[in-house]
Amino acid sequence: MNVYVNLKPNNYDGETDLLTVEVPASYSEELLRYVRPIAEQKNVSEDKILKDIIKQAVNEIERRNYERKSRKNKKR
Repeated sequence: MNVYVNLKPNNYDGETDLLTVEVPASYSEELLRYVRPIAEQKNVSEDKILKDIIKQAVNEIERRNYERKSRKNKKR
């Protein structure tokens, strides 16, 4: 399954990138098990929920990487 996600914030007018995420077939059904109940509960399309999950995952990964880069090694 390929999912195309625009990571541009709503109020941003600069250059943007389109992220292509390829979800292996073995994970597709497992991922949709989480997406379907949320989509039904919120009355929103499954595609929108899936893209929101991917966006949040990308943002969390970026946040973690930046935190690690700013650490300094303690002197012993």
